[in-house]
Amino acid sequence: MGKRLTRLVARLRLYWLAARLYETWQLLARPHNHGALVAIWHQQHLLLVQTSYRHGLGLPGGGLERRETERQAAVRELAEELGLKVSPDELLDPWQITETSARGTNTVTIFALRAARAPAIRLDGLELVAAHWLTTEVALSRPLVSHVRAYLMERG
Repeated sequence: MGKRLTRLVARLRLYWLAARLYETWQLLARPHNHGALVAIWHQQHLLLVQTSYRHGLGLPGGGLERRETERQAAVRELAEELGLKVSPDELLDPWQITETSARGTNTVTIFALRAARAPAIRLDGLELVAAHWLTTEVALSRPLVSHVRAYLMERG
């Protein structure tokens, strides 16, 4: 989204509407989407984020851009969403799921990032509005997006 449009959306607090319009356009333009997410682990705790446009906690990440690999997208999204710089080699154990819903087909690759210390993160307040460090057990007791729940049930 352009910087002017992003500022306008923020000023009017319409990020959820912009996200819904974008999702609708995506469904029409690309009915099969590919995303890359990162499960950031620190001392048995997972960083879960709350977006302004989706119910349930999720992982930082997003969609792949043209000619971008899942790993490249994950590195880019961490920098954009959290201000976190990582090298592609730090992303481990890719896990993939494909889900079909009313929004189309979505293939998500989740990478693990093991942090020796809790990374300093910056939330933009637009897309990401909250972040929580939770154990797997506590996370599974909370509302989660479906692919995160599946990942934790299998890998967490």
